[in-house]
Amino acid sequence: MRSNQYIKRVLTLCLLLSATMAVHAQKENLDTLFDIHHVLAYLVAGFLITVFVMLFFNRLYYYREKDARSQSDRLNAQLSMVLDSNKTRTWTYDVAHDLFIHLSVQDMKETKYTSFDFSQSFDREDFKGLLKAINTVQEGDSLSALAYVKSNQATDQDVKQRTYEITVSVLRRDKKGSPSILLGIQTDISEEQERIEKNRRLMLRYQTVFNSSLVDMIFYDGNGYLTEINDKACETFGISDREALLRRKVKITDIPAYRHLDLNDLSSFMVTSATDITKVKQRDERIPEVTVKGKMYYEADVRTIHDDQGRLSGIVAAGRNITEMVQSNHRQQKASQLLNKTTADIQAYINNINYTLKVSDVRLMNYYPDSHELEIYSDLNSVQYCLTQMRAITMLVEKERRRARGLFRRMDSRRKQVFSNTFRTILRDAEGRHVYLNFHVMPIMDKDGHVTHYFGMCRNMTEMVYTEQMLQEETAKAQETEQLKNSFLLNMSYELRTPLNAVVGFAELYNGEHSPEDEPVFAQEIKSNTNVLLELINDILFISRLDAHMIEFDIQPCDFASLFDGWCYMGWSTLGNEVKIMVENPYSRLEVGIDQQNLGMVLERLCAYSAYGMQEGAVRAKYEYRLGELMITIEDTGRGLSAEDQAKAFDRFVRNSEGELHGTGLDLPIVKELIEQMGGSIELQSEEGKGTTFYVNIPCELISFERKSEVIA
Repeated sequence: MRSNQYIKRVLTLCLLLSATMAVHAQKENLDTLFDIHHVLAYLVAGFLITVFVMLFFNRLYYYREKDARSQSDRLNAQLSMVLDSNKTRTWTYDVAHDLFIHLSVQDMKETKYTSFDFSQSFDREDFKGLLKAINTVQEGDSLSALAYVKSNQATDQDVKQRTYEITVSVLRRDKKGSPSILLGIQTDISEEQERIEKNRRLMLRYQTVFNSSLVDMIFYDGNGYLTEINDKACETFGISDREALLRRKVKITDIPAYRHLDLNDLSSFMVTSATDITKVKQRDERIPEVTVKGKMYYEADVRTIHDDQGRLSGIVAAGRNITEMVQSNHRQQKASQLLNKTTADIQAYINNINYTLKVSDVRLMNYYPDSHELEIYSDLNSVQYCLTQMRAITMLVEKERRRARGLFRRMDSRRKQVFSNTFRTILRDAEGRHVYLNFHVMPIMDKDGHVTHYFGMCRNMTEMVYTEQMLQEETAKAQETEQLKNSFLLNMSYELRTPLNAVVGFAELYNGEHSPEDEPVFAQEIKSNTNVLLELINDILFISRLDAHMIEFDIQPCDFASLFDGWCYMGWSTLGNEVKIMVENPYSRLEVGIDQQNLGMVLERLCAYSAYGMQEGAVRAKYEYRLGELMITIEDTGRGLSAEDQAKAFDRFVRNSEGELHGTGLDLPIVKELIEQMGGSIELQSEEGKGTTFYVNIPCELISFERKSEVIA
């Protein structure tokens, strides 16, 4: 706008000067036109016009340049915002001079880097891939190339390593058509990579949980067809051929409990069903792979999965067979009915006692707020005791006195309400028990409605209180015993019969014809199988207590560094000299709060498991304390486990693919249950023929530590 106004003013001035000269020329005749004075006037006028024209174009150029610079600044700011929002930066590569040039959008400042300097910002191996992409574009093999590089690992652990996607393309060519300047567009995709990695880990964790879950996991697609089922579900329904079941294209509505479902209007739900599978298979056989028989009680949590448009994309069912639980509940109901009957009989007995006490051992009482005196009567006419408020309070145990003072304050304020309280006194009965007295009082008012005093009864509740306490203790003991018995019977299996049959069999050989030289062999076998049977029974009892959560954990400060080596060597005590033993203990003192006994049992059992069947090779144990956890690793170079054996390594009484049973078959289940009840976790990695590694994490509180100056591996 200002430049346009300036132009108008200059043009007006030029026109005025031209008009003045024209008028002057008309007044003068041609003879005097070339007079020296006129020539000088013309020259001055021409000079002035030239000066004004030059000023005009100067200001025009200035304002145009200013407008262009403002427009450029706006475009640069917009470009900077776009690049920053997309986490993108650009640079160029000068092929002839082997220079990387970064142009800052904010201040338009160029920064040049040699290849070596530019490579310092990236991982060395990834930068080689970037150079390879640059060479591909430079040699004309492709118009553009893509490379993924990571930033150089920073020394500061708080700074995360970044991942970049770099697109290299031709920006400028020389006269021969060869690329001379290459353009690199560098985008930060760290968050996207983290999301991809997080999704990958999540899927891996889901698959692991799905396959190793202790509950039945079944997955159906959006059309309701079965697509996946885990081992636990196959075991529950007696399915031996999983692939055949999946090929059958079983639909969720083929299952009796789900036949009423409408897939077009389906939401998550919980269902508990009772199905007589034998009758269902006789009447409507849809899933012949199911081989279980009889009535099954089943509990399932069915969850639906929908996509962004709200369409059904999958159905996940997590369930369990609760037949044993229901049957146990039926038994408990019968026991509960018996217990209720017994409780009713006891209550009737207590009522009879209360009636007898009311007739023969009840004391009447009056309390007077004016005098603060408590009178206790053995009958209606004679006062047995007359106690002051302070004296009455001192007759109670220390922790009851505060409550008694509160009761007296309420009566002193003459509240119109009934009070009933039971107090424990310092008095003792014939059996040496504290006497419990119940005070039930009500206000007595005059004709004007004012409280004059309180009247009530004092009853001896000692027998009732102790009877209720005893009943609660006995009920708790009965429940604890029943829980322990059920857990014990659940863990029993034919494993007990194997050593027992061996003992009985070799014992019977003594009664038959045998050579005296065989008797030591018989005795040794009986002794060996007896020891196995004893260890098995001890483990069954221990895991039964674990199942019933009867193991108490005693967290005490102890020096883990001084105990670690001993626990490991104790577990490896059966190894021969051909096996190399390595224990890495990085601390000379590590005092933490742990359950020493149970953690020692965990490490000894894991070391013993790693030593099983080892004739040569190496075993190693190491640990480290980090962020409130002890991270322990036990590894060996033994036979290892197959993928199938790994999936059921922590199951009870499970034999491997060769039919062998490690130890009693309860070592790893006991270890896993102990670790989880201590708040920790255990993971297993193994490769058949190369060995097994256990990773154990135990939460603990660090008290003090002292690291060794040098750790020799």
